[in-house]
Amino acid sequence: MSIATAPQSDKTAASSGGDPAALLAKPQDLNRRLHEREEFYRSILESLGEAVMITDRESRVLYVNSRIECLTGRPRSELIGAVSYELLSAKEEWPAMRRRLKERLAGKEESYEHEHIRKDGERHWVAVRALPYRNARGDIVGTIGLLSCIKKRKTLEFENEYLQEELRGNYPAILGDSAALKKVLAQIEMVAPTNASVLVLGESGSGKELVARAIHDRSPRKDSALVRVNCASVPRELFESEFFGHVRGAFTGAVKDRVGRFQLAHGGTLFLDEMGEVPLELQSKLLRVLQEGQFEKVGEDRTSTVDVRIIAATNRDLEEEVKAGRFRQDLYYRLSVFPIELPPLRERVEDIPGLARHFLRQAARKLGVAAPRLTAAQEQELQSYDWPGNVRELQNVIERAVIHSRDGRLELGLGQARGSTSRAPRRTDPALHGPPASLGGLKEHGRNLILDALAKTRGKIYGPDGAAALLGLKPTTLSSRVHRMGLKKYPVDQQ
Repeated sequence: MSIATAPQSDKTAASSGGDPAALLAKPQDLNRRLHEREEFYRSILESLGEAVMITDRESRVLYVNSRIECLTGRPRSELIGAVSYELLSAKEEWPAMRRRLKERLAGKEESYEHEHIRKDGERHWVAVRALPYRNARGDIVGTIGLLSCIKKRKTLEFENEYLQEELRGNYPAILGDSAALKKVLAQIEMVAPTNASVLVLGESGSGKELVARAIHDRSPRKDSALVRVNCASVPRELFESEFFGHVRGAFTGAVKDRVGRFQLAHGGTLFLDEMGEVPLELQSKLLRVLQEGQFEKVGEDRTSTVDVRIIAATNRDLEEEVKAGRFRQDLYYRLSVFPIELPPLRERVEDIPGLARHFLRQAARKLGVAAPRLTAAQEQELQSYDWPGNVRELQNVIERAVIHSRDGRLELGLGQARGSTSRAPRRTDPALHGPPASLGGLKEHGRNLILDALAKTRGKIYGPDGAAALLGLKPTTLSSRVHRMGLKKYPVDQQ
């Protein structure tokens, strides 16, 4: 395309400024003037801070300035004459680009963001301002696209979106001096410097995410992101998009491109919480990215590669899930290279006073009040409670007690909780009353409670009349505990 000749104007009149004498100008003088004009326009386009692409009515490239070469990684010789969207967009995006072209040819201007494909296969975010291009008669003969790089801004947007989600959480530190917790901390120190996959096992509220954060913070990846996915909160139909991302138009409601959690965690750590909730049909795709580091976005054929360390967590017994056909055995083996079992709070009662004081100070700062005093009697009361909700429940109880405190006196309300909720086990057998005298006694105490509940429900775990409801536990948690304790005295009914 000759920039000077693109507008179909009266070249003689334009060059002469209306002077009749110019009509007698020699052809070589006209050519020289046209060349000078073209060089003038070209220098203007080249000096713009934006990349410029001019296309015809079929979206074939007529002209580009040098900034387009930088954005696309392609020389002008490859761009001129090519259909712009076929060269720079994924095939599934072509229909949308044709619709945009149709709107330009109808006279509509538009500004939008687009992730185009460079020659090296990398994706590159650009802001596009698209305008219809008219000739001297006012006819629309093509389009002009002004493009600017927004890769850094989009990256910051994605990171900020994730960080905002993370900042909404509240993550206490791993505190305690019990032997059970020291074992976990030693395992963290051992595995953190490696790239091994870690499977954190433990009941709900026991602090599995804290273990994942501790591993990440002690690893060579600590300066990169720790990205969390709560698999239990992801709708079944959106799992693949959540993990791998999607392109605009991939499905109803996909109004813009989305970066998946694996891509966000590139170079860092991905924490898959409640791993047992991942649908069976997606587990093969998950296994592939764990083994090969490769995946495709929903609605896209292009394969992306990532470098991600995996830490998974679950309160389910995955071995039992494998036997039941609900979890892939090969995925289980891939995840459990280094398993860490986090003990429930009732199995490290000596840590409870320190945790309670920590949560008390934290709650007081949050509420802007003076921290009430935790008495020795209250510490003993906390230690005698069964804590089915583990550390999370302890934190909630302390915060609620601080809110209810009057004149610096702390009211725990655990007696009321026992009577009005199902959090604590119902102790109907006199032999089961009273706090245990030792840690070993505590374990035996819990074992007897479970046996007592199973006896009363004839081994039934699930349902409103099952042992889990009687004990105030999740059925999956109780089922896992029954299996771990080897309680075979009563036939266990899983339904």
